[in-house]
Amino acid sequence: MISGNFGRIRDLAAKYYYSVSAAVTEADEVFAWGEFNGEINIIPTKTSLTSLDEVFAKIPNDAVTFRPLRLKRDDEQSEEKNTANESPEWEWLKKSFGDVESADVVFVVEGKKIHAHKTILILRCAVFRTMFLGNWKESNEREQIIDYHSYDAFFAFLKYFYTNEVDLQPDLALELFALANFYQMTDLQKECLKIIKRGVTVENAASIYDKAVLLAAEELKEFVLKFCMGHMNAVLNSDGFKLLNSDVAKDFVLHAAQQGAFKK
Repeated sequence: MISGNFGRIRDLAAKYYYSVSAAVTEADEVFAWGEFNGEINIIPTKTSLTSLDEVFAKIPNDAVTFRPLRLKRDDEQSEEKNTANESPEWEWLKKSFGDVESADVVFVVEGKKIHAHKTILILRCAVFRTMFLGNWKESNEREQIIDYHSYDAFFAFLKYFYTNEVDLQPDLALELFALANFYQMTDLQKECLKIIKRGVTVENAASIYDKAVLLAAEELKEFVLKFCMGHMNAVLNSDGFKLLNSDVAKDFVLHAAQQGAFKK
């Protein structure tokens, strides 16, 4: 039982294995009680926070979320994406990205640091869940060194976990697509595909085809091939095609021939 003069409650949250509970009133004031900020309060105490999520994110050394985060099915994505991104809780999550004070994992890319939260990554990505909760050497290391990826692409990758948004140029979207493929983020792959498809040109078509073959991305491979069918001579004479290794070039020509690209 709790008591206190704090008006009508709009929402309430608690975690049974943490000694903290919280409530937000109709006046958007956040109250917390139990063990919070190094103190034990039996009576709900007004905080300076703006959402219930912030209360649980500030649990020392063990930030959590009181609500489940899950990847949505394809048919749920388009219907709920906009409303989710506009919610107060989602806005708070966006603001948490890169927060040095509350972050408990740091990714070092090209010598630069990106601060993040293991809990968010674990809940949104099965690969990170296995990495941080398993017996990998990365499980107990605060700093994670990332090789073979650019800072800009990995920054956009981590930012997606907090914003559910992708805003990149097509060349970076291709690298982000590769990251999404490795980390098994199918929803992110689809967002990247939209950007990549809009940016296919005669000059970059061959290199995108090369990446699609490498990643076994059949949808992207077929899209690029279809684009090239209408620009075949220009693509074959482009610098991008000349840089392809012989196996990929042969694969491209073979598939183009099967599609009737060289019929008179």
